[in-house]
Amino acid sequence: MNKNLKYYLIICLVIFTFNSCNILDEEPFTQPSTENFYQNETDALAALTSVYARLKSGNGYYKQGFTSTLFASSDQGLSSYLFKEFKTGVVTSSNQSINNLWKELYLGVRDANNVIANVPKINMDEKLKNRILGEAKFLRALNYFNLVRCFGEVPLRTNPVESGDAQGLPVSSIVRIYEVIIEDLKFASIHCWARNESNGNHTNNLGRATNTSAHALLAKVYTRIASAKRTAIEGVVGNNLYLEFPESYINYYQYAKKESDSAINSIGFKLSNNLEEWGTIFDANNGNNPEMIFDVQGSSLTGQGTAISNLFSPRNAGLSGSGFGGTNKLKGKFINNRINKSDNRFKQSIISKYETSTRIFNVNPAYTGYIPTIKETGKKVGTLWQIWTGKYIDTEATTEYTSRQNWHIIRLADVYLIRAEANAEINSDPSAANNDINILRKRVEVSEIDYSSLTMNSFRKELLKERAVELYMEGHRFFDITRFGVYDEYCKSIYGNVEGARQPEDYFWPIPLIEVSTNSEID
Repeated sequence: MNKNLKYYLIICLVIFTFNSCNILDEEPFTQPSTENFYQNETDALAALTSVYARLKSGNGYYKQGFTSTLFASSDQGLSSYLFKEFKTGVVTSSNQSINNLWKELYLGVRDANNVIANVPKINMDEKLKNRILGEAKFLRALNYFNLVRCFGEVPLRTNPVESGDAQGLPVSSIVRIYEVIIEDLKFASIHCWARNESNGNHTNNLGRATNTSAHALLAKVYTRIASAKRTAIEGVVGNNLYLEFPESYINYYQYAKKESDSAINSIGFKLSNNLEEWGTIFDANNGNNPEMIFDVQGSSLTGQGTAISNLFSPRNAGLSGSGFGGTNKLKGKFINNRINKSDNRFKQSIISKYETSTRIFNVNPAYTGYIPTIKETGKKVGTLWQIWTGKYIDTEATTEYTSRQNWHIIRLADVYLIRAEANAEINSDPSAANNDINILRKRVEVSEIDYSSLTMNSFRKELLKERAVELYMEGHRFFDITRFGVYDEYCKSIYGNVEGARQPEDYFWPIPLIEVSTNSEID
């Protein structure tokens, strides 16, 4: 094959998307034939790069769509009218956002499957080969983890589509999907390299999944199973599918603790040391710092960056280009009811002051809105009852799609919180969480806490507050309030009891109508 043609096809693989949503059952015709393409380690690495690229392809995934969808689905605040169905809790199968997300997730699965099936055939260094396979399996697991958390039972394909394959796949049980996720992550935890590990001419450069990434995501997977099964046993209808898991929820917490220990004790990652450092870990110039275990990579290149800065900060705040902006902002009621406003992490996370061409906006004393001042007259005019985060500011972005900001899939603080939760649940003792949570609090000059006087139910509410303030607007909130079984309760208390919205059984989004209509195996 002509070398230029080969790499043109690679580029096509990275940027091309399909019109149909039945992705798993389509021939991957944008790829060169496998027998001609997978010849050497360069080809293997190029194919793996395409799987990473899927994480921010189109508008349906981490580039913008998924991040805004997750925000709109939680109790945190306000989002664009494009996501109003997620805010009200009445999401239909014809919703374009879930159609886009479904497509991008399965394209990622498809590309990972091709790498996993074909790289073993290449005659190349075995350690590098296994690293590539480990990363591909990590990415496949991440895609399926997002699918199962958002949609519940979904079609499961772990092999490339071949000519003559039957069209359509039935949905698999939630247990079987998680089995594949866990198998993939266990493989990745063994074969992915450590941060900055080298072998010959190859280095595990920043941005790649590491063995620590796999341990951390495994901890998150086990915690999801454990907490969702616990709440299902307690009667939360939305988590009923988790009753199918054969082991006790305590066992899954024990697995989560083991994986958390491995991630926390690994080499190459560490918590920030103090409040000043904590603020800098979200700086666009400090991407892939040692607290970030796995990030989707931003870029200043047109078409390769993200819209994160533009979506999560007010118009003109850190974005010199034009366009939409500021669509995802906190609601004052969430701030008052769900987090401690005096916590330094919250104060560091919000934008306290920003300017437009005509006005200066200063955060009000309650930290629930901004007081605008007209520049020309100095007159204060009302209050803007919404708050934006400063976690995703990129002052050097030139357009809404050239933010260098990474999207944080999982960072070390999350793993400490997971271990704290696991220790408390395993021992039925809230004080067992004290040590890990106080490690996080002390570094940001927040007073230590003692949970020993709390019941387990009270502790869980406090843990949700701790996760809300530490991981504020990082994409975890929707998944936290569903696995804790409080999705309908928490959202209704913030947005009101909209008739027909946010029912206890509405913890999963419907499979997109276009998939159902083209896949005869789905009822």
